[in-house]
Amino acid sequence: MHTSLLPTVGLMIALAGCSIPPPAPAPAVPPALPAALPMPKAQIPAWVRQDRYTLVTTRPTLEQRQPLYQLVNVQIAPALHATIGEALRHVLQRSGYALCADSAAVDRLFRRPLPAVQHQLGPISLLDALTIIGGPAWRLDVNPVDRTVCYALRVPPPASPFSPLEFTP
Repeated sequence: MHTSLLPTVGLMIALAGCSIPPPAPAPAVPPALPAALPMPKAQIPAWVRQDRYTLVTTRPTLEQRQPLYQLVNVQIAPALHATIGEALRHVLQRSGYALCADSAAVDRLFRRPLPAVQHQLGPISLLDALTIIGGPAWRLDVNPVDRTVCYALRVPPPASPFSPLEFTP
């Protein structure tokens, strides 16, 4: 009796292994995608090899993003007897900025002679050079859209930087 039971059990095991598994559930349909997908930005490397031993950055410098922060060397020959207006035009050459049109208010400033101590400035930022040449009585107004530089008289004008005690003997 044991001999007929063994093939029957083996046949049952074999048939159980051949059974078909139940069908998998149907996959859910993904939602419709928008017509235009934004293209992923290409990764720009922060550094590139320029030479065998030289790596350079691909990021813009502060001076390239903000031209008023570029370093300048102002050298105006004293023999030229330059005015403040001429000095400002000289400083702004090749900076990307221009001096605004002369008006009666700033013509007063532009006709003044350039102080001897300001014939050589720098290295200094362009913004600081423009502020120093204009002087403390004038406010620097920068128009970033037109890239022009103007001056406006401060109201009220700043007090004298000297104390009356400095002049007493």
